[in-house]
Amino acid sequence: MFIGREEELREINNMLDTERSEALLMYGRRRVGKSALIDRALTGRKERTIRYVCLNTTYEENFNRLSETVTESFGEGFLSFSNLGNLLEYIYKKAEKEKVILFIDEYPYLRGNNAAIDSYFQEAIDHFSEGANLKLILCGSFMDVMRRIVEEEDAPLRGRFRSIIRLKPFDYYDASEFYPGYSDEDKVIAYSCFGGIPFYLTMIDTDVSVEENIRRLLLKSESILENEIRLTLQNELAKTENANYVLSRIAEGVVKYSDLNTGLGKKSPNGIQHILNKLMQMDLVAKYAPINAERDAKKTKYCIADNLVDMYYTFCFFRQSEREFLGPERFFESFVKEKLYSEFVPHKFEDIATQYLIRQNRNGNTDKPFTKIGRFYYDDPVNKLNGEFDVVTLDADGWTDYECKYRSKPVNASMVEEEITHAEKLGLNFYRYGFISKSGFADDFDHSKYQLITLKDIYR
Repeated sequence: MFIGREEELREINNMLDTERSEALLMYGRRRVGKSALIDRALTGRKERTIRYVCLNTTYEENFNRLSETVTESFGEGFLSFSNLGNLLEYIYKKAEKEKVILFIDEYPYLRGNNAAIDSYFQEAIDHFSEGANLKLILCGSFMDVMRRIVEEEDAPLRGRFRSIIRLKPFDYYDASEFYPGYSDEDKVIAYSCFGGIPFYLTMIDTDVSVEENIRRLLLKSESILENEIRLTLQNELAKTENANYVLSRIAEGVVKYSDLNTGLGKKSPNGIQHILNKLMQMDLVAKYAPINAERDAKKTKYCIADNLVDMYYTFCFFRQSEREFLGPERFFESFVKEKLYSEFVPHKFEDIATQYLIRQNRNGNTDKPFTKIGRFYYDDPVNKLNGEFDVVTLDADGWTDYECKYRSKPVNASMVEEEITHAEKLGLNFYRYGFISKSGFADDFDHSKYQLITLKDIYR
């Protein structure tokens, strides 16, 4: 079963269907589904396709194996090439007679830290593309290496790709396709805990409850997903201690740069910014500011962007011994259950609401398209309080406030009045209000005055 990625598939197929030499670069964090996506695009194609997965070994070993794979594909046995440039020239010459697809997976293992390898590809693209029909696909998981290939001004391959795809984890909706039999409420819980990495989602057993999957996949000591988190960090970082510190502190609620930096002290000679940049490149951490105070550095905060990683550092990282001694079932009851449903999932429900509204906006299903969405900062000098509204959008007519209610009871008139009165007392100029409710809405207020969204709407 292949889920989602329609837009990316179209982009890859559009490139493959042309009758000229072109190159595509795809990158994204480990386990996000890059290889599966390209394999899907290549399935059923009639062109000669050469696929080589680079190994975590020496350049010489990879070069020899790539050379053997290429020449075997053309049925010529093993030919010896003096360097990568000669091998690429050979492939381009073959592509003058027929369309050829060359897919090199895990490219950073071939490249290593030697940017000169990029230069071989750049020179081949520049000198041999004309008159040939070679579709070159480079794919890799090492975010720092792949980012430098496409972003650094003096990078040899800069500007040589028709398409650059940074593959992201699934949003709440596509993730739910992995557990279609769950109730809408269970889908919210599953996404809140496991996030949107396809490989993780394939491990969910829909024949048992979400809680049982949490216990089996994450809470069990040395669980498979715990090891995946460790491998994700180890693959990108020389040392994981500082990353563990930052992730655990953010999970505890330390979300401002100054507080994170103060706590780090002398742990890292490169400072907190270096660690945060690395984690943001890996899509593990995100930086955000209220949409009405985007340039106010004091209001900028950091959050863990991956739900599974957030789950792990919130509940498991500092409780290794408790997990070992109690076992997953008692650990869940003692240290996870109450906070999971009272704080963790309700917070993730706000993210799901944001993703839902973005989906609706992109698909043309909003009556007034918005150009901004996010949290909205307010200051209450009378009561000496400040805070943020959950989800606010900006369209041509002004601000719309959406309040997210993850409660067991339907939203009623008093809840609606309370939220509106709160905003009006603060002098906020919301011209419209919406409510997103897990448990629906009572009949004691005029529904037509507000935008009301239920779980059924979100997963429709």
